[in-house]
Amino acid sequence: MATVVIGFVELFKGLGTQAAVIQSKEASNELLSTVFWANVGFGALGTVLLATAAPMAAMYYHEPRVTNIIRVLALNFFISGLTILHQALFERRLAFRVLAKVEVVGTFCGAVVGIGSAVRGFGVWALVGQSVTTVSIITILLWYFSDWRPRLLFHWHEIRRIRSYSLNLTGFNIFNYFCRNADYLLIGRFLGATPLGIYTLAYRIMLYPLQTITTVISRVMFPVYSQIQDDDARFRSIYLRTAGMIALVTFPMMVGLWVVAEPFVLSVFGPKWALAVPLIKILAPIGMVQSVAATVGAIYQAKGRTDVMFRWGGALGVILVAAFAVGLRWGIIGVAVAYAVATMIIAAPSFAIPFRFIGLRLGDLAATLSRPLIGSLLMAAVVLAIRTALVHATNLVALQVLVATGAVTYILVSWVVNREQFREAVAFVSRKP
Repeated sequence: MATVVIGFVELFKGLGTQAAVIQSKEASNELLSTVFWANVGFGALGTVLLATAAPMAAMYYHEPRVTNIIRVLALNFFISGLTILHQALFERRLAFRVLAKVEVVGTFCGAVVGIGSAVRGFGVWALVGQSVTTVSIITILLWYFSDWRPRLLFHWHEIRRIRSYSLNLTGFNIFNYFCRNADYLLIGRFLGATPLGIYTLAYRIMLYPLQTITTVISRVMFPVYSQIQDDDARFRSIYLRTAGMIALVTFPMMVGLWVVAEPFVLSVFGPKWALAVPLIKILAPIGMVQSVAATVGAIYQAKGRTDVMFRWGGALGVILVAAFAVGLRWGIIGVAVAYAVATMIIAAPSFAIPFRFIGLRLGDLAATLSRPLIGSLLMAAVVLAIRTALVHATNLVALQVLVATGAVTYILVSWVVNREQFREAVAFVSRKP
């Protein structure tokens, strides 16, 4: 209950100043110090507002314990506000090895506190302690490893210089947050908890490649794009290579999931979740499209066009929410189908608009993605043929055989039809840090 409230307020953390610093061609000490103190102020304000609003959240949930939980978790806003800029500077310098070490240590310490507290019977406060510990350790380590220290400077003209960029980015994130949760809200309100649970399971499976692959790669590529923001030819080349590498992994994942949806759900989650099978088959193509479409946000940000990003994001939101509302008449299957149709309709302009800023053609992207797509479809044909021969096998055995067969088939097919991208991916993964 508390994390729902915290999650929404987190959208305002830093108000996009972190991305503005990464994108800025010249990050003077005046700008950095100004942004630092602004983030400290935002963090303190967020903490105070959350602590003040906590009783209202408790009244909404009819759960008095939520009040103190939110008030303690609110401390995270002030603590993290001390290092938003430090994290941005590490990302700006592409020092992701340092960030990885810091985040791993922070997460580990939080896990020790959380699990230890849970074992000792602290209940929900174990999760609160885990969260606060993780944020605090990360903050301490970022300060320790950073060679930058703030000065007592604050210039309003520096804030005005990045205001448009930051506010448009924040506006997009807020609108995107509501749009991504609109289907949950509508299903929960009009169809009930059980359909929502089934839909949520299928949706989270669809989002897995987006969250674990695309989001991570986009975080790395944004500062890279920012460094070459004036070199469109190089920008295009690196973007296409990145999109191809993402598709090389996510396309077979989603196509494979479409093929093995039934044995996967029945063996992993059980028969009571069987209704999720058709949903996964409908949502899997959306996962393919979104795994690549999510990369264009870095183009908007690197080129300083968050204003266009915000406006187009608003238009997309209206289209998607309208689609959810129309599909609601036919239940969760109708919502999923409407989502899929709307996604396919908006796919081309979603790429074409940001591509204008770097002079990239849709045909170039299509050519890059065609090879992973062909490899995935050939893999699916082989797996489907084998699936028919396993009609009498248990779901678990069928899943294991199909996944193993699919992986081997995709590797072999990729070596034949997509050797260049495959070699690049292998070289990237195997190279030493």
